[in-house]
Amino acid sequence: MMRSTGILAIVFGFIFTGLAEIRAAEMDVNMEAELKAVSAFVWRGRTLNEDPCFQPSFTANTGNFSANIWGSWNLTSISNSWQSSRVDAMVDYSFITGRHIIRPGFTAFIYHDDPGGKAKDTYECFVNYTYDVFLLPSVTVHYDISKIDGFFVDMSVAHSFPLVKDRMALDLKLQLEGADKNFNNALFKYPEMGSEQPLPDKTSLVDMTAIASLPVKVGKTGTFTPALKYVMLLDSTTKDIVDAAGQDTNILVYSLAYSMTF
Repeated sequence: MMRSTGILAIVFGFIFTGLAEIRAAEMDVNMEAELKAVSAFVWRGRTLNEDPCFQPSFTANTGNFSANIWGSWNLTSISNSWQSSRVDAMVDYSFITGRHIIRPGFTAFIYHDDPGGKAKDTYECFVNYTYDVFLLPSVTVHYDISKIDGFFVDMSVAHSFPLVKDRMALDLKLQLEGADKNFNNALFKYPEMGSEQPLPDKTSLVDMTAIASLPVKVGKTGTFTPALKYVMLLDSTTKDIVDAAGQDTNILVYSLAYSMTF
């Protein structure tokens, strides 16, 4: 009961902050919608679906407040659709001091395709810190406040190379992700392997991800973005578990997105 009350307090806190921002900005709200197709759904080092998925999202922001809805739908029939079909709802608020950007937020992971009753919605609080200098070094700490009760951390650097002024760029990003024992156990548990499956037994670096994207502006508000993402698992125990589950420990993901701002 106390945990549920805390979750509600966090959500309403962000809502009231956002309403105050909207009022202060006199309804100056910026919005972006994106339609995205991916060759596979890889989340935090775990391949949830090796087949194509459709992943739309919608973001609205005003002032320093932002809200986002993102979803993933399978484009093929797979046995673990309850894991790979999901809607994420996120709210966050940015504090900016000089070159320092601190962004606390809250995310709800909602499983919308669960005929067998296997999935339970989960909730996270997170805080992101970005230093606004060359390579934009950034770190985000996520803490699951529901059934996992564990930490997940991602660290990244990124840079954009303009190719055609105001029209096309090459965006590169390198990311390292790690988790504590609780989060590792939840992330790399394969129910189909039964109770005999080994689980990660320590805090570890989970994966390294390299992303290259080529956003191309279309008209005044549209952008086409083809991208490649290469994910490589790092922890030897996790690699053994994933290999035993019949999945690749390294995977290349292709994607194509169209976004529009309004």
